[in-house]
Amino acid sequence: MLKRALLLVLPALLSACTELPAAKLQLIDLRLAQGGYAVTFDSDVDFLGYYEEGHRWRPAVNKKLVCSLAQPPNFDVANYDKEAASGNMELVSARQVGNRSVFRYKALLFFERWESGSSMSFGSGDYVDRLLPPASAMPCKVRILILFGIRYLSETLYLPTDPLKQLARQLAREDAPAHGEADER
Repeated sequence: MLKRALLLVLPALLSACTELPAAKLQLIDLRLAQGGYAVTFDSDVDFLGYYEEGHRWRPAVNKKLVCSLAQPPNFDVANYDKEAASGNMELVSARQVGNRSVFRYKALLFFERWESGSSMSFGSGDYVDRLLPPASAMPCKVRILILFGIRYLSETLYLPTDPLKQLARQLAREDAPAHGEADER
């Protein structure tokens, strides 16, 4: 009986010990980088530092910016096949603005295309251009998976789709073979 009660209470106790507030995110920049989309954003919470430095006994096993086109948006780990894009993050800088801290992060997003239910390949510029609806925004969240299956989610960051579509078209032009190259093949 005691073992069963402990199994029920332990996950709640562990999650309560590491509860961070949901970070408020603000988009700073979108651009092409390394075949993906570099997203720079500010946060009011140092979520990476919290899990990497302060809680080594509860390490983060997955740290990503995750975007969803599902209706309604779904950021659950089990819904990974419905994610439109995701990418690893890194802390770029930290600074004080008045009496609050601001943490600047960069994530390199790749759009994912699922084929045959499980095979993934990164979407090309043309694929991304067709995938994204015009004149809208794609919801994204920082999702950190922590040992023992606990997760951290930030508040939603909305990426405007029109600039992403323009970048996708630019990527498609860069990926297209030059006119003379196609004739040589």
